[in-house]
Amino acid sequence: MRTRPRLRQSVLRDQVRSVRLTRDELDLVRQAADSVGLKTAGFLADAAVAVAQVQGGPKTWLLDQRGRVEELMVASAQLARAGNNLNQVARVLNSGGHAEHADEAVARVLRAAARIETAAIELARR
Repeated sequence: MRTRPRLRQSVLRDQVRSVRLTRDELDLVRQAADSVGLKTAGFLADAAVAVAQVQGGPKTWLLDQRGRVEELMVASAQLARAGNNLNQVARVLNSGGHAEHADEAVARVLRAAARIETAAIELARR
């Protein structure tokens, strides 16, 4: 057991807790820890403390994050349906048919995709 704090830590972390993760969750956490130069346990500890200190409390933060993720999932599903409809329009156009307002529909789907991507990037940065 470590007897002195690490250089970046002013207080020794001497309390041990067990955490259960799925394989995919652990892989994600390991990648995140590696990207900031921390060991997995230190990353988990730092992340848990950061969430616990969030203004409004961790429950508010977690519910807010989950709500945003759910909204993005719904938007992505709707976008996939719109893409399917655009594929049907493309099939008509490619067979010599005519689809009124196709350009406008494509532009709207592209704008929606860009907004969803921007929202996902913003959420990932938090």
